[in-house]
Amino acid sequence: MSGEDGSATYVYAVVGAGTDLPEGLEPVGGGKELAVIDHGKLGAVVSDIAPDRPLGKRADLIAHETVVNTLAREATVLPMRFGGVVSDDRAVVDELLGEHHDYFAWALEQLEGCHQYVLHGRYDQDELVRTILEADPQLAELGASLRGQEPDATYYERIRLGEGIAKQAEQIREADAEHAVSVLEPLAVALAVKEIAEEDGAVHIAALIHRDRRSDFDQAVDALGDEWADRVALRLLGPVAPYDFLPEAPDGEEG
Repeated sequence: MSGEDGSATYVYAVVGAGTDLPEGLEPVGGGKELAVIDHGKLGAVVSDIAPDRPLGKRADLIAHETVVNTLAREATVLPMRFGGVVSDDRAVVDELLGEHHDYFAWALEQLEGCHQYVLHGRYDQDELVRTILEADPQLAELGASLRGQEPDATYYERIRLGEGIAKQAEQIREADAEHAVSVLEPLAVALAVKEIAEEDGAVHIAALIHRDRRSDFDQAVDALGDEWADRVALRLLGPVAPYDFLPEAPDGEEG
């Protein structure tokens, strides 16, 4: 038990009491095997960790995500943010499960039968630029005028071309996101349009899907992929831990 040997307790997620853990999960920080601490209707998925061990290494983050995402495939989970450490197993009950029992139990009920999936899309950059230039004769003419020209001598014109293409690309990205939402939203319990960080990013959508609609959702994603086959490569991840859809307590309190 954590605390008795000087170790602290690392918390991965809150689950329903009696949840069985999948085999082969590696704990963060090289601690002992994972366990579930039950209290009332709840369980906390935990492992031991040295209290003075710094967290933040890439291997730690991967281990945490692997645990919560593997759990999410087999059980309803409320994932903890990376780095959740308390003093010992007793604190897990007193400070986490006991203090927030009613909220956690309610939140698990809201997510019962649902899984989060994440849809990523990336543009074929050459096809995207070609589409933009075909639709905008002025940009196409500017681009043609720069071919074979010295970059230094046409510096500002190249900036203007790049800005014009970027503006048109953003409009296409917004339209594609709206279309994807219109296709997927009727099949989802909830959707969240995520910020796109990559230059070639097309869509980044998190979807909370009830297991009864999974087949319909997969078919809709496949159809969207066929529709965009010439210009967007889609990738569907999941089920993953439902970070984007953790329910807020009705009264704004989690106690």
